[in-house]
Amino acid sequence: MTTWPMTTTQPSPFVATSPEQLEPAFASAVAAGDLDAMVGLYAADAVVSLPRGREAAGHRAIREAFAAALAAGVLGAGGACGEDAAAVSVRALVTGDLAMTTSSRADGTVCTQVARRTADGGWLWVRDGSRLREADACLPSPSGDLVVA
Repeated sequence: MTTWPMTTTQPSPFVATSPEQLEPAFASAVAAGDLDAMVGLYAADAVVSLPRGREAAGHRAIREAFAAALAAGVLGAGGACGEDAAAVSVRALVTGDLAMTTSSRADGTVCTQVARRTADGGWLWVRDGSRLREADACLPSPSGDLVVA
């Protein structure tokens, strides 16, 4: 078994004891509009894909992207993956300290992420390749600031 270096050490208000728990926790955080809880599900070195090949890397950039998505209404009812835990099926393929999580909405939208086991045995996402990929509101402006469309 390969052991990957663990840089996932920040505290989170929610501790996922399995990778399958991340998606419902995200849906709850979105429903509550709790940006801290949303970002807390990602490792400090996580990367989230944005439209046009852009990426949000690290908590600060991820927070800005999700804040823009919330403000633009991209997350929530009718929005991106994970806004309604009841409408989502979640699967995880775990190998050692890594897992690929896949969530499917009733409308057929599929989101995939990679999670990593933390030093304390919990799980956090380290790569989110699909949740904001179609959310133009999360793209930085030429000045580098996010603009809500």
